[in-house]
Amino acid sequence: MPFTYNIDPERNLVTIEATGRITAHEAFATFDEITAHPDYRPAMKVLSDHRELETVMSVEFVKAFLDRVNRLKDVLRHGQLAFVEHGLVRYGMARMASILSAPMGVQLRAFRSMSEAREWLGLEKS
Repeated sequence: MPFTYNIDPERNLVTIEATGRITAHEAFATFDEITAHPDYRPAMKVLSDHRELETVMSVEFVKAFLDRVNRLKDVLRHGQLAFVEHGLVRYGMARMASILSAPMGVQLRAFRSMSEAREWLGLEKS
């Protein structure tokens, strides 16, 4: 399974771990599954760890992801999404998504380290 996730309503936090090779379909299905889950609430913080991913996202994937974010912006608008990436290309693609999501009112940021992402989300150190 390329994605595992945990929804913690008490901490107002969704943690996602993505590993190996993924397809856009798998990514979007997981995203939809999380936002439809009964424990998910709008404005939750999302910490998505992509450091073990082998797949490099394309520009087309980022555009399709942003389309999905735009359709769910009312659910995502008051939350924070932190993507932890490895490698220059993956980080750059996540930064592009971050910049392009800003006009939607969605707080999405890319990070190279888990500690920076956790700090931005206001979480205790792991």
